Amino acid sequence: MKELVASPEAPTPVGPYSPALRVGDWIYLSGQGAFDPSTGAIVSDDVEEQTAQVFRNIGVLLAAAGADLDDVVSCLVHLSDLSDFSKVNRVYEKHFIGTRPTRTTVRADLVEGMKVEITAIAHRGSEPGEASPERSQMIAPSTTV
Repeated sequence: MKELVASPEAPTPVGPYSPALRVGDWIYLSGQGAFDPSTGAIVSDDVEEQTAQVFRNIGVLLAAAGADLDDVVSCLVHLSDLSDFSKVNRVYEKHFIGTRPTRTTVRADLVEGMKVEITAIAHRGSEPGEASPERSQMIAPSTTV
């Protein structure tokens, strides 16, 4: 069953979509841009400041679902200009410690002024703070090549 995840501290969607959905142990976030939730405006022209705001928005939605960035398993990063890749990485790497989520980065035409958008998928137990049996039994991948 799908459950809407939203927060008054997150930006209001600009179209007919949910900001996030929880489906069982999984949380699916729509692409988050650098919108200030209180004004609806993009926070800055600077890609690093935009990336930081994107992570604030992601964090608010994850918290509303009883999760946090440690629960993120995959990200899709959209950049309006691939030359911003290293700048976005500087901010991105500060938000994921230890085992980082999988990631794909693509160039995309975004809303005017938006330089970065990130979509995330997270895995969390059925109850906030409770890991599912599948998650508890996950085995760390081998580091042998």
